[in-house]
Amino acid sequence: MKIVHVVSALTKGGGEKCAAELANHASNIGHQITIIVGWLVNPELLRDTLFPNVRVVFVSNKQRSRIVRYLLLINWIWKNRKFLYQQDVIHCHLSYGIMFGFILRKLRSISGSKAPVILQTNHSVGAPVSYFRQTLQSLLTKQYDALALIAEDEYWSSFAKKNPKIITKVILNGISQRNHPKINKSEKYAYRQKLGIPNDCKLIVGAIGRMTADREPWTYIPIFKEIAKKFGQDVHFLLVGGGSELNRMRSLTIEHGLEGQVHFPGEVNEPTLSLAIMDLYISINVGKITGLAGMEATMFGLPVIAMQWTKGYKARPQDWIWSSTNQLEVAKRSCELLNSDLSRKHLGSKQKRYVRLNHTIQTMANSYYDLYKAAIESCKSSN
Repeated sequence: MKIVHVVSALTKGGGEKCAAELANHASNIGHQITIIVGWLVNPELLRDTLFPNVRVVFVSNKQRSRIVRYLLLINWIWKNRKFLYQQDVIHCHLSYGIMFGFILRKLRSISGSKAPVILQTNHSVGAPVSYFRQTLQSLLTKQYDALALIAEDEYWSSFAKKNPKIITKVILNGISQRNHPKINKSEKYAYRQKLGIPNDCKLIVGAIGRMTADREPWTYIPIFKEIAKKFGQDVHFLLVGGGSELNRMRSLTIEHGLEGQVHFPGEVNEPTLSLAIMDLYISINVGKITGLAGMEATMFGLPVIAMQWTKGYKARPQDWIWSSTNQLEVAKRSCELLNSDLSRKHLGSKQKRYVRLNHTIQTMANSYYDLYKAAIESCKSSN
C-alpha cells in the first residue's frame, strides 16, 4: 500500500511517536511510506529515528501562526493533489493532521474521487479537552472514512454509534521492544550532579511528557508536595519535557515550597538516562490505558502508577497500572511503594512482562492495516 502519515512536527509527543513507529514498521514490510510534516524542527527529536526509506515532506520550513499555517496547508494540498490522489491511505494525527484530512476530504468530494481513504487517530481520547475543541474535532471527524481511538471513551463511543458510516476501531498504542543502553553508576552520578540532585537523596520520582496546557502538568505538584511531606529531602522529583507551561511549572514549585526539589531537564532526545535515575514513575491513564512515555518507563523496568483522567474511574484488580483521579490517593500509593524496594521491584517486573506481551508495535500495526483495508473496501463499495 501507499500510506501517508500527517503530523504537525516530528517532535517527542505521543501522537508523533505513534506515527513514526507505524511508518517504520510499514516501510520495513514493504509498504511505500511518506510522512507529511507541517514544519521543520530539530531532526534529533524524532526524524532521525525514521528508517531511510521513509520519505519525509515538509509543508513549511518553520512554524507559523495558526491562520497562516492552515492557509499554507490549503495551498499545499491543492498543488500536490495529484500525488495525494495516487495514495491508498492518508493517516492523519493530531489537530494539524485532522485539518489536513478535512481539507483533502472536501477536495476529494468535489473531484468525485473515492481515493485515497482518509482516516485519523484520535490521540486525545479521554483527555481533559475543552467543549469547543471536542465539538470542533467531532464536526471535522464526520468527514472522515475511518477513525481510530487509542482508548475507550463515552463521548467517542457515542459518536461512533451516531456515525456508523465512519469505520471506528479502538487500537491500543504499541511500543518498540528495544534494549536500552546500560547506564553505569558514574553516568548516573554525573547526571544527578548536572540536575542539582544532592548525593544524599535516596529516592527520585519522575515523569516524562510535554509541558502544555492540555496535559495539565501542574497536577503533579500537589502529589509531589504530599510525598515530600513524608520523605523530606530524601526524595526529589524529575519532570522531563519542554513546552509552553514550563515556566509556570517552575513558578508553581516555588509557590508550593518545592524549589530545588523538583528538577526540569527540559526536552531530551534520549530518555534512558532520566529513567535510569528514577525509582518510581507517575504516568497519566485514560481508563486502563497509559501513554507511550509510561510504556517506555515500564519497558525500562520502572514501577509505574498513574493519575486517572477518566472521571469516576475506580482502579480494578486487573488493571496493569494502578491509577486514581484523587491526587492524595496517588501520593499515598507512591509513598507505599517508595517505602518498599521489594514492592517496587516486583511491580516493575510484572508491568514489564505485561507491556512486552500486550503492547507491541506488531500488534498495533496489524490493527491499523486491518482498519486501512476495511476502509478501502468500504469506499470502493459506496455509491
